[in-house]
Amino acid sequence: MKTLRLALPFAVGVLAVVLSAPANAGVDIDFGAAVQLDDRTDVYFSISSHYFDRDRDTVTTWGARYRDPDDLAVSLFISRHSGRSLDDIYALRQRRGLTWWEISVRYGVPVEVWFVEVKRDPGPPYGKAYGHWKKHKHDRNATIVLTDADLRNLVAVRMVHEYYGVSVGVAMEWRSGGSDLRDLMGNEYHNRHGKPKGGSKVATSSKSNPGKGNNGRGNKKK
Repeated sequence: MKTLRLALPFAVGVLAVVLSAPANAGVDIDFGAAVQLDDRTDVYFSISSHYFDRDRDTVTTWGARYRDPDDLAVSLFISRHSGRSLDDIYALRQRRGLTWWEISVRYGVPVEVWFVEVKRDPGPPYGKAYGHWKKHKHDRNATIVLTDADLRNLVAVRMVHEYYGVSVGVAMEWRSGGSDLRDLMGNEYHNRHGKPKGGSKVATSSKSNPGKGNNGRGNKKK
């Protein structure tokens, strides 16, 4: 993968901090009869529409184009922070084969918006990405390269943290169980709105596949 050099002015860094603030923290709502409770895809599209402030038809259309539910969220995230259309992003991803990181750099997405502040260094699969960021975040000429799996994990953690209002640590724990965003968001929605509130199933999910932003079957993503 080609190494890309980042040169972000201080003003952009300040703006990134503002944009990365959890303005959507705890925005979980009950969609009622508007969603099919046992259809995780239907629930995930409704949540993504609400969280990213996109109409449901748009989310459904793009959700059908990405085989990986995590990639839908990453594309919506890049669009939000770059102002570029989902068509532009898809063209670079699918037709030109760029990585999510290459697309985010090309469209000027500030590095800071990918990360949520944590009190202590997180373990796998976040440690390497956080390590690069913390080491170089004050160096405007530093070279930082993150993988597709890194960005899928970072968006998943931010989305779970901000949408459900749980701590970053809890969001990371849920993600480390190996579930994709569709299952993470759908399972927690079912726990909150499909039955009396209690312990979250996703919080106690298997951790036999830590790490990786995989597809739930142990197959490592690109």
